[in-house]
Amino acid sequence: MKALDILGISVVFLIGMLGDVQAAEWSDEQAEVWAAIENCDEHFREKRIKEAMDCIHDDFSGWLYNEPVPRGKDSFEKVGVYFVTTRDVVAGELRHIDILVYDDVAIIHYFYIEVSTDKDGKEDASQGRWTDIMIRERGKWRWIADHGGQRPD
Repeated sequence: MKALDILGISVVFLIGMLGDVQAAEWSDEQAEVWAAIENCDEHFREKRIKEAMDCIHDDFSGWLYNEPVPRGKDSFEKVGVYFVTTRDVVAGELRHIDILVYDDVAIIHYFYIEVSTDKDGKEDASQGRWTDIMIRERGKWRWIADHGGQRPD
């Protein structure tokens, strides 16, 4: 493992410890939003596609670092679902940084670390950051926009 990767992972965990302290001071709404992020992430990791896609608003617009243009829910259903179903997540963690809630809109910043294997058993470790925007409709938080992904080199 490269020294830079080890440094990056160390920073993520240190920030995570800060985030744990911050979580103790969260409002009920902030805690509810973070629970929605973790729940939806679990649906994807566990390949519960129907439940995972229900986490995404029909008007979703997301932009990965390495994509030339944003993608909508229809693209996510095609490409994202393929990616999710052709690998297994063997370890992973989300580390919250900040959650802002304004009525029925939430902005969430966080890091992730993930180790996955492909169909041939090849292991891949990645880490990155996300900014998610969620909207609450009929009491349920759903992704309406995001930006981020694996950390650019």
